[in-house]
Amino acid sequence: MALNYGLLRGQVINSIPFKTSADHYQIEVKADQLYRLAIDVYSEIAGAQVHYANGGNTKLDTDRILLYYKNENFVHPLTAQMLQAKVGFTPKAALPAGLGLDYLRTSPVLFPIGAMTLVPPTATGTNGSDLNDDLNPWVLKATNNPNAEVFAFGSGWDDNTTGSIKDNTQYFNPDPALGVHDVHMNQGDSGKEAANNGINQDGALFFYFKDTNLWVAMFFRFQNQSIKTDNSGNPV
Repeated sequence: MALNYGLLRGQVINSIPFKTSADHYQIEVKADQLYRLAIDVYSEIAGAQVHYANGGNTKLDTDRILLYYKNENFVHPLTAQMLQAKVGFTPKAALPAGLGLDYLRTSPVLFPIGAMTLVPPTATGTNGSDLNDDLNPWVLKATNNPNAEVFAFGSGWDDNTTGSIKDNTQYFNPDPALGVHDVHMNQGDSGKEAANNGINQDGALFFYFKDTNLWVAMFFRFQNQSIKTDNSGNPV
Protein backbone atom coordinates (compact mmCIF):
# COMPACT_ATOMS: atom_id res chain seq x y z
CA MET A 1 0.00 0.00 0.00
CA ALA A 2 1.81 3.09 -1.28
CA LEU A 3 -0.93 5.56 -0.44
CA ASN A 4 -1.03 7.69 2.70
CA TYR A 5 -4.61 6.52 3.04
CA GLY A 6 -6.97 8.02 5.55
CA LEU A 7 -10.10 10.07 6.20
CA LEU A 8 -10.54 13.84 6.17
CA ARG A 9 -13.40 15.26 8.22
CA GLY A 10 -14.27 18.94 8.20
CA GLN A 11 -16.48 21.72 6.86
CA VAL A 12 -16.61 23.02 3.29
CA ILE A 13 -15.75 26.71 3.06
CA ASN A 14 -15.00 27.21 -0.65
CA SER A 15 -14.87 25.35 -3.96
CA ILE A 16 -13.80 25.58 -7.60
CA PRO A 17 -15.72 23.44 -10.12
CA PHE A 18 -13.94 21.55 -12.89
CA LYS A 19 -12.53 23.65 -15.72
CA THR A 20 -11.02 22.37 -18.97
CA SER A 21 -7.55 23.39 -17.83
CA ALA A 22 -7.51 20.87 -14.97
CA ASP A 23 -8.62 17.35 -14.02
CA HIS A 24 -10.11 18.09 -10.61
CA TYR A 25 -12.95 19.70 -8.73
CA GLN A 26 -11.32 21.60 -5.85
CA ILE A 27 -12.89 21.91 -2.40
CA GLU A 28 -11.45 23.91 0.49
CA VAL A 29 -12.09 22.32 3.87
CA LYS A 30 -11.75 23.82 7.35
CA ALA A 31 -10.85 21.33 10.06
CA ASP A 32 -8.01 21.40 12.60
CA GLN A 33 -6.21 23.21 9.75
CA LEU A 34 -7.12 24.17 6.19
CA TYR A 35 -7.13 21.39 3.60
CA ARG A 36 -7.65 21.17 -0.16
CA LEU A 37 -9.69 18.29 -1.53
CA ALA A 38 -8.80 17.45 -5.14
CA ILE A 39 -11.61 15.36 -6.62
CA ASP A 40 -10.78 13.66 -9.93
CA VAL A 41 -13.57 14.30 -12.41
CA TYR A 42 -11.59 13.73 -15.61
CA SER A 43 -8.80 11.19 -16.13
CA GLU A 44 -5.33 12.29 -17.18
CA ILE A 45 -4.28 8.67 -17.62
CA ALA A 46 -6.30 6.97 -20.33
CA GLY A 47 -6.08 9.77 -22.86
CA ALA A 48 -2.72 11.22 -21.85
CA GLN A 49 -1.77 11.92 -25.48
CA VAL A 50 -5.03 13.68 -26.30
CA HIS A 51 -5.56 17.39 -25.63
CA TYR A 52 -8.26 18.75 -23.36
CA ALA A 53 -11.52 19.94 -24.75
CA ASN A 54 -10.94 23.53 -25.82
CA GLY A 55 -13.08 25.62 -23.50
CA GLY A 56 -16.03 23.33 -24.11
CA ASN A 57 -15.94 23.90 -27.87
CA THR A 58 -14.83 20.37 -28.69
CA LYS A 59 -15.98 17.04 -27.33
CA LEU A 60 -14.36 15.66 -24.21
CA ASP A 61 -12.21 12.59 -24.78
CA THR A 62 -14.53 9.71 -23.99
CA ASP A 63 -11.71 7.45 -22.78
CA ARG A 64 -10.96 9.98 -20.05
CA ILE A 65 -14.47 10.21 -18.63
CA LEU A 66 -14.86 8.70 -15.16
CA LEU A 67 -17.32 6.09 -13.96
CA TYR A 68 -19.46 7.45 -11.15
CA TYR A 69 -22.15 6.44 -8.68
CA LYS A 70 -24.09 8.72 -6.33
CA ASN A 71 -26.44 7.84 -3.48
CA GLU A 72 -28.35 10.84 -2.13
CA ASN A 73 -29.73 8.88 0.83
CA PHE A 74 -26.81 6.69 1.83
CA VAL A 75 -27.52 4.28 4.68
CA HIS A 76 -24.68 2.04 5.85
CA PRO A 77 -23.13 0.91 9.18
CA LEU A 78 -19.85 2.64 8.35
CA THR A 79 -21.40 6.09 8.82
CA ALA A 80 -21.49 5.50 12.58
CA GLN A 81 -17.76 4.71 12.47
CA MET A 82 -17.07 7.81 10.39
CA LEU A 83 -18.72 9.97 13.03
CA GLN A 84 -16.24 8.60 15.57
CA ALA A 85 -13.31 9.98 13.57
CA LYS A 86 -11.70 13.21 14.73
CA VAL A 87 -11.89 16.45 12.77
CA GLY A 88 -8.96 16.76 10.36
CA PHE A 89 -7.06 14.04 8.49
CA THR A 90 -6.70 10.68 10.23
CA PRO A 91 -4.41 7.99 8.76
CA LYS A 92 -6.00 4.58 8.32
CA ALA A 93 -4.09 3.00 11.22
CA ALA A 94 -5.63 5.53 13.63
CA LEU A 95 -9.19 5.31 12.31
CA PRO A 96 -11.93 3.65 14.38
CA ALA A 97 -11.79 -0.13 13.94
CA GLY A 98 -9.27 0.27 11.11
CA LEU A 99 -11.95 1.92 8.98
CA GLY A 100 -11.22 1.74 5.25
CA LEU A 101 -13.34 1.48 2.12
CA ASP A 102 -13.23 -1.24 -0.51
CA TYR A 103 -15.57 -1.00 -3.48
CA LEU A 104 -15.33 -4.77 -3.97
CA ARG A 105 -15.02 -6.15 -0.43
CA THR A 106 -16.74 -3.89 2.13
CA SER A 107 -19.71 -5.69 3.68
CA PRO A 108 -22.51 -4.74 3.44
CA VAL A 109 -21.64 -3.54 -0.06
CA LEU A 110 -21.16 0.20 -0.43
CA PHE A 111 -23.06 0.39 -3.72
CA PRO A 112 -23.74 -1.77 -6.81
CA ILE A 113 -20.47 -1.32 -8.68
CA GLY A 114 -22.05 -2.56 -11.90
CA ALA A 115 -24.35 0.45 -11.78
CA MET A 116 -21.52 2.98 -12.15
CA THR A 117 -22.00 5.08 -15.28
CA LEU A 118 -19.78 7.26 -17.44
CA VAL A 119 -20.41 10.88 -16.51
CA PRO A 120 -18.47 13.71 -18.20
CA PRO A 121 -17.01 16.45 -15.98
CA THR A 122 -18.90 19.14 -17.85
CA ALA A 123 -21.46 19.19 -20.63
CA THR A 124 -23.66 21.55 -22.59
CA GLY A 125 -26.84 19.63 -21.79
CA THR A 126 -29.35 20.10 -19.00
CA ASN A 127 -28.37 20.27 -15.35
CA GLY A 128 -27.48 16.90 -13.91
CA SER A 129 -25.77 15.68 -17.07
CA ASP A 130 -22.21 16.07 -15.77
CA LEU A 131 -20.12 15.81 -12.63
CA ASN A 132 -20.04 19.55 -12.06
CA ASP A 133 -23.84 19.49 -11.95
CA ASP A 134 -23.84 16.47 -9.65
CA LEU A 135 -21.27 17.86 -7.23
CA ASN A 136 -22.21 21.54 -7.17
CA PRO A 137 -25.59 21.37 -5.37
CA TRP A 138 -24.24 19.30 -2.49
CA VAL A 139 -20.96 21.20 -2.22
CA LEU A 140 -22.85 24.51 -2.17
CA LYS A 141 -25.41 23.21 0.33
CA ALA A 142 -22.56 22.18 2.63
CA THR A 143 -20.53 25.38 2.20
CA ASN A 144 -20.33 27.34 5.46
CA ASN A 145 -23.29 25.33 6.72
CA PRO A 146 -22.99 24.68 10.48
CA ASN A 147 -25.15 21.57 10.09
CA ALA A 148 -23.00 20.03 7.34
CA GLU A 149 -19.76 18.08 7.29
CA VAL A 150 -17.68 16.60 4.50
CA PHE A 151 -15.90 13.26 4.82
CA ALA A 152 -13.35 12.24 2.19
CA PHE A 153 -11.43 8.98 2.02
CA GLY A 154 -8.24 9.22 0.00
CA SER A 155 -4.50 9.87 0.17
CA GLY A 156 -3.28 12.72 2.35
CA TRP A 157 -0.49 15.09 1.36
CA ASP A 158 1.56 17.80 3.05
CA ASP A 159 3.42 20.31 0.85
CA ASN A 160 5.81 20.96 3.74
CA THR A 161 7.06 17.37 3.79
CA THR A 162 10.55 16.81 2.41
CA GLY A 163 10.33 15.41 -1.11
CA SER A 164 6.74 16.53 -1.61
CA ILE A 165 5.86 17.50 -5.20
CA LYS A 166 3.91 20.72 -4.77
CA ASP A 167 1.13 21.81 -7.10
CA ASN A 168 2.07 25.44 -7.76
CA THR A 169 -1.37 26.40 -9.04
CA GLN A 170 -3.06 28.97 -6.81
CA TYR A 171 -6.54 27.67 -5.99
CA PHE A 172 -7.51 29.46 -2.79
CA ASN A 173 -6.16 32.38 -0.78
CA PRO A 174 -4.36 31.26 1.24
CA ASP A 175 -3.78 27.94 -0.50
CA PRO A 176 -3.76 25.06 2.03
CA ALA A 177 -0.49 23.15 2.30
CA LEU A 178 -2.43 20.07 3.39
CA GLY A 179 -4.88 18.10 1.34
CA VAL A 180 -6.38 14.83 0.16
CA HIS A 181 -6.46 13.37 -3.34
CA ASP A 182 -6.99 9.88 -4.82
CA VAL A 183 -10.64 10.19 -3.78
CA HIS A 184 -11.55 7.29 -6.06
CA MET A 185 -11.08 3.54 -6.41
CA ASN A 186 -7.44 2.67 -5.64
CA GLN A 187 -7.17 -0.89 -6.93
CA GLY A 188 -7.47 -2.80 -10.19
CA ASP A 189 -5.08 -0.52 -12.10
CA SER A 190 -2.73 -2.05 -14.66
CA GLY A 191 -1.23 1.25 -15.83
CA LYS A 192 1.20 3.71 -14.30
CA GLU A 193 -0.84 3.86 -11.07
CA ALA A 194 -0.53 0.10 -10.47
CA ALA A 195 2.00 0.72 -7.69
CA ASN A 196 -0.83 2.27 -5.67
CA ASN A 197 -3.07 -0.80 -5.90
CA GLY A 198 -4.27 -2.16 -2.59
CA ILE A 199 -7.38 -3.40 -0.82
CA ASN A 200 -9.40 -1.54 1.81
CA GLN A 201 -8.05 1.81 0.59
CA ASP A 202 -10.61 3.08 -1.90
CA GLY A 203 -11.55 6.74 -1.89
CA ALA A 204 -15.01 8.30 -1.78
CA LEU A 205 -16.74 11.57 -0.94
CA PHE A 206 -19.52 11.97 1.64
CA PHE A 207 -21.63 14.88 2.84
CA TYR A 208 -23.47 14.64 6.16
CA PHE A 209 -26.31 16.99 7.09
CA LYS A 210 -26.87 16.42 10.78
CA ASP A 211 -30.08 18.47 11.04
CA THR A 212 -31.83 15.96 8.76
CA ASN A 213 -29.49 13.00 9.40
CA LEU A 214 -28.89 12.78 5.64
CA TRP A 215 -25.80 11.21 4.10
CA VAL A 216 -24.87 11.75 0.45
CA ALA A 217 -22.22 9.41 -0.97
CA MET A 218 -20.20 9.71 -4.19
CA PHE A 219 -17.94 7.03 -5.66
CA PHE A 220 -15.48 7.38 -8.56
CA ARG A 221 -13.58 4.90 -10.76
CA PHE A 222 -11.36 5.20 -13.82
CA GLN A 223 -12.32 3.19 -16.89
CA ASN A 224 -9.05 1.25 -16.88
CA GLN A 225 -9.58 -0.10 -13.35
CA SER A 226 -10.71 -3.71 -13.14
CA ILE A 227 -13.54 -4.73 -10.80
CA LYS A 228 -11.89 -8.12 -10.29
CA THR A 229 -8.78 -7.92 -8.11
CA ASP A 230 -6.60 -10.20 -5.99
CA ASN A 231 -5.75 -9.76 -2.32
CA SER A 232 -3.10 -7.19 -3.25
CA GLY A 233 -5.59 -5.12 -5.23
CA ASN A 234 -4.07 -6.07 -8.57
CA PRO A 235 -6.33 -6.91 -11.53
CA VAL A 236 -7.02 -10.58 -12.27
